[in-house]
Amino acid sequence: MQGQKQGWTRNKMFVVLMLAVWMLVLAACGNAGTSNGGAATESPAAATEAPESKQEVTSDGAGDTRTIKDTYGEVQVPANPQKVVVLDIGALDNVLELGIKPIGAPSILAAGDPYPAYLNGTDGIENIGSVNEPNLEAIDALKPDLIIGNKDTHDAIHGQLTQIAPTVFVETLGVTWKKNLLLHAEAVNKQEEGQKLLDAYQQRVESVRTALTGKDGKEVSLFRPRADKIQVYLKETFAGTIMEDAGVARPAAQQDAGFSKDVTEEQIADLEGDVILWFNREPDAFAKLEQSALWATLKGVQNGAVHPVDWEYWLSGLGIQAVNKVVDDLNTFVVNGN
Repeated sequence: MQGQKQGWTRNKMFVVLMLAVWMLVLAACGNAGTSNGGAATESPAAATEAPESKQEVTSDGAGDTRTIKDTYGEVQVPANPQKVVVLDIGALDNVLELGIKPIGAPSILAAGDPYPAYLNGTDGIENIGSVNEPNLEAIDALKPDLIIGNKDTHDAIHGQLTQIAPTVFVETLGVTWKKNLLLHAEAVNKQEEGQKLLDAYQQRVESVRTALTGKDGKEVSLFRPRADKIQVYLKETFAGTIMEDAGVARPAAQQDAGFSKDVTEEQIADLEGDVILWFNREPDAFAKLEQSALWATLKGVQNGAVHPVDWEYWLSGLGIQAVNKVVDDLNTFVVNGN
């Protein structure tokens, strides 16, 4: 009996021991399960990061960026932007000529107005408001990968635009059109094309300058008749820089520094020129000027050398296509005209 009791005791101890071992095994499995569960909760985050990492090293350059410098400082822009929104006509003009069709652009004066007629290839571009009042919601809806504007007009919304997409701003428009063209070209990774456009322009104005060498004393007047005044355009304007590059002589009253000056009908002598070029947006302003008794005293009027030119590119174009249209007019009315 005692031997049986001892055997049963040993068996009981064995069972207890096995139960203890089994509990330890279960505990270990439980800890392992907790560890795997933690890893599992991290894996979705890792999965969302993986495509971004892959995108940065894609062989076709998708997702790659370049660092360029605009008027605010350094900007990271896409290596080859595909969805560009522009905020002014100068930028629209330039990027179209560089072979890039923007997905969005503004009208000059009022939202929805047609784009300038001198520009080709604007069909299908989404209107985003006007130059002075671009629609941020419309821009955001387009999901651009690059926005191009200028500080003069859009400084107040620069911060909001940078939240939508990388944003490149030139400082101002008009007299800086050459610098702007090169920055626009850099922004869309078309630097070589931009320089070629500028070089071709330089050749054209040199040709005008050479042609005018034998026309000493031929002065060209440029002004804008308005409802309440006459605005004479001086050297520090978009058109003024082109005329100066081309060696076009201006009347003494129009050689002042600055953007423009206002004159009255009584000061009409300031409009004197062998050739008179004018543009305006108010359809009746020039007719009023023509009725002035002093208008007929001007040399250009007497010579039949008064020519209206298109305000869309002489005044508001501000890009390389507008530049070349201005040069075309100089050849037509100054080099080959009266």
